[in-house]
Amino acid sequence: MAHKKELDYMNGIGCLLVVLIHVLSIGVNRADRSSPLAAAVYLLWRLAACAVPMFLYTGAVKMARQFGDARLTPGVHFRYILRRFTKIYLPYAAWVVVYYLFFLRIGYVRGGVGELASYLLIGNLSAQFYYVVVIMQFYLLMPLWVWMLRHVRAYAAIGVSLMIRLCMLQLPAVLTGLGIEFPYTNRIFPAYLVFWVAGLYAGKYYDAFTPTTRERPVQAVSILTVAVYACLTLREYVTGETLFDLDQIKIFTDLLSVVLLHGAALKLTESDGPLTRALGWVHRASFSVFLSHCLFLTAVTASLENAGVTRLSVLLAARFLVCYTVPFLLYYVFHRASGWRERRVPS
Repeated sequence: MAHKKELDYMNGIGCLLVVLIHVLSIGVNRADRSSPLAAAVYLLWRLAACAVPMFLYTGAVKMARQFGDARLTPGVHFRYILRRFTKIYLPYAAWVVVYYLFFLRIGYVRGGVGELASYLLIGNLSAQFYYVVVIMQFYLLMPLWVWMLRHVRAYAAIGVSLMIRLCMLQLPAVLTGLGIEFPYTNRIFPAYLVFWVAGLYAGKYYDAFTPTTRERPVQAVSILTVAVYACLTLREYVTGETLFDLDQIKIFTDLLSVVLLHGAALKLTESDGPLTRALGWVHRASFSVFLSHCLFLTAVTASLENAGVTRLSVLLAARFLVCYTVPFLLYYVFHRASGWRERRVPS
């Protein structure tokens, strides 16, 4: 399977967008909604929200390209899950413990083994952790996805997954009506199924599909749709008036945003400059940064607020500066230290 640099660039972009979402969240909640600052913050925050669908999409593309034609046995599945558990879940668990100890120190959590176990299982200790819980579900179901790629046509699989996603939007209300309390519908894989399935079939038909992401009519329609959605959500944010359920439209705009970014990443593969090298490095650092950045975000925000700093522009600037430097520096130091230790080990 040939390595596709554009998928690395997409993950690098996704990492930067995830950090941006969390940096800007305080502005979305606290800014005067009639101000230009609020409009700018909200639009950037909303447009960046395609990051998680893009991560799911690229992960599915890679799975389809790796296993779509492979002979799948229980041993192959076990080794795959073991690698995912080692590379994804164990670092996640370690960072959950780090966050928990820090939050315990500043009084954000009560303390207790049961509480910590709950956070590990549900992924709700920090805003980004739910993604790991969701992606591990997709990894565990790898044989199902391989079977689907071989036996189900793309239009049927994507159509059904889209209907499931639309139904998932109504599930909380249905459960409430039935007297069932289950606040974790956004942490089970059907809620994100359409992005995963779209990625699987994009991976299966990769060489035929990817040129369409760079076609001008596709890009024009995608940009126009996303722009209209952005304007509608901004109006709803500023006025508080809901015309119709924009969450249903967001499914399509997220998919179109992923298509746009895939086309842009393909364009980047045509050159080897500072931007592509930077995105390649960000891709390598992305999981470490993804796990760690909210810890530094919380720390800097709490420190400033405890010192009496409440001005939103200052808080946003500090959060931006810290989150786009410290987590990356931490990865760099750890990576260099690991390389130094490997060079020191006698052969």
